[in-house]
Amino acid sequence: METQIFLQVISTEKILFQGNVSVVRFMGGKTSFTVLRDHAPIMSLLDKGYITFDGDFGKKKIPMSSGFVQVKKNEVYACIEQKGY
Repeated sequence: METQIFLQVISTEKILFQGNVSVVRFMGGKTSFTVLRDHAPIMSLLDKGYITFDGDFGKKKIPMSSGFVQVKKNEVYACIEQKGY
């Protein structure tokens, strides 16, 4: 699997994931959305659910209660809370 996007997911306590992925999926404020290589720049609030992503390591998911994400130039930065997880 070809890795093409840099993803960093942080909480208030630590870095939860940092590395290259081929696809990442989020629960947005109104609907879920997927980020692939060369996605348009966006910022979005995130709702309760999971961040799921695929890479050379297989598939992973991170639970979250809320947060926000920024996508720009094949770099994805998510800052999340994990209350209740």
